[in-house]
Amino acid sequence: MDKQLAPQLGVTSLFGFHFVHATSEMIIARVVAMAHEPYAYVITPNVDFVVQADASAATRALFDGAAMQICDSRVLRLAASILGEELVCQTGSDLVAHLMAQPANGLRYCLVGPDVTVLPVLRTSFPQRDLTVLPTPPRFRPGDEAWNACVAAAAAAEWDILLVCLGTPKEVAFAADLASQRAGSGVALCVGASIDFLTGNQRRAPRWMQRLALEWLFRLLSEPKRLWRRYLVDDPKFLMIVMRTWWQRRFGS
Repeated sequence: MDKQLAPQLGVTSLFGFHFVHATSEMIIARVVAMAHEPYAYVITPNVDFVVQADASAATRALFDGAAMQICDSRVLRLAASILGEELVCQTGSDLVAHLMAQPANGLRYCLVGPDVTVLPVLRTSFPQRDLTVLPTPPRFRPGDEAWNACVAAAAAAEWDILLVCLGTPKEVAFAADLASQRAGSGVALCVGASIDFLTGNQRRAPRWMQRLALEWLFRLLSEPKRLWRRYLVDDPKFLMIVMRTWWQRRFGS
């Protein structure tokens, strides 16, 4: 994580992550600044990130390599408040929407993950944006030939902000592998399904469900076959992590 973030934006450390503590405007300004700096990547941790990091040291290392970690989850924020901490929630979907809505600033955007068919929709909604999509092989995996070729193509492409939408931890692995090949400036944002929400391919939960930290329930009901294991098997492990963190803070062991 970028050691310069603490004095600039503030950081709240919890569950092994170092969440940025700042307003949305400050976060956007920092991302735009990073677009002109040596390559780095940004992640937007949610409950799934915490569970994955707790289960795998290798995955934890990928997350630790991020220059900025932005809380993506109101459930995380609620858990933090129970533990006496304050987290600022800025979802990856909102982050991308705010970036796209910025006045024309000459930044070049490239997408990894979404199909090229999203381009007309995005260009209609955000005509001031310079947008391209990097062709992404189907079902490619970290380290295989198609993966390495895609990383190399991303490293050589002309962009200032790269939106990586491959799911976690795959998208973070992609951004991390890119660090060894990207010689110039630019920032990669690991932002999951944000483009699907932005283009209407997926619906976001109603505002009242978002405010009540129930966006996960809306997504589960919308895509039960794809998401049931994540929300009903894997993510409930987060409760044990919260309890363990509370115990360690109270009793020191």
